[in-house]
Amino acid sequence: RYGGFIMKYKIVAGLRAKNEEWIIDKTLSSLKNFCDTVVVYDDNSTDKTEEICKSYDFVDWHEGPERDPHVWDAGQQATDLFKFVERHDPNYIFMLDADEIPTPSIINFFDSNIDTDVNLWKTRMVNLFKDENHYRTDKYRTSSGVNINWDPFCDNAWFKHTLMKYDRNHDYTYEPLKVGLGSFGPFHPAPNNIPSPYKLTEDFYIIHYGKISPAFLSGEKQKFYARNDYMTGKGSYEQCLKHHMACSGFNPNEPLTLIECKKDWFWN
Repeated sequence: RYGGFIMKYKIVAGLRAKNEEWIIDKTLSSLKNFCDTVVVYDDNSTDKTEEICKSYDFVDWHEGPERDPHVWDAGQQATDLFKFVERHDPNYIFMLDADEIPTPSIINFFDSNIDTDVNLWKTRMVNLFKDENHYRTDKYRTSSGVNINWDPFCDNAWFKHTLMKYDRNHDYTYEPLKVGLGSFGPFHPAPNNIPSPYKLTEDFYIIHYGKISPAFLSGEKQKFYARNDYMTGKGSYEQCLKHHMACSGFNPNEPLTLIECKKDWFWN
């Protein structure tokens, strides 16, 4: 029994974290409602992330090795995290970032709607914008020629493969640089060699708090992404930073349509 609910399956979440004191308590409080364990793989946090995580008795805490902060080896980090998650022998695994929280409808999804033949689930990502009560639906082209789509409910919205059924007899692997970058092809936080079938679910969404994080609002997150892109040969640092800043959605000359979030998207 977790959070007052009796779950049919053993669910383990794997979280990558770095300086998440601004959100991690909210995330863990939500996951506690349906997860048996949350494995946190920390990337050298310097704030109170560790203290907050260790205050929860269902958290399995692990620290990653010290590394060059300008080099983001996503494939190795994901591999390490997944190995820690496997130790708990789950039925299902959620691979999330610390600022991603499933909607409460996930309870009913597991309780009555889940198709147990599906090995990998794709979920809609709803980006909060400006505050915790709104998301946006704008579509436009930036001055630098980048097509932007903020609408989480259109056909070409942002999806991620976040939930997988675990088979202890399968050897799961990750490909370098193809982790946590979105939903297209192998670009998702789950292992790259999960056997089909895959399926999109509309029974629950993932609420993404990243666009209202202090690091995003200050521009530090965009600089982080720009350094990663530069290190992987996607252009000069200046070009990459210009791209990420253009995609951030803070240009006053671009449209802004905010929609109020539904109250049942959030845990009480």
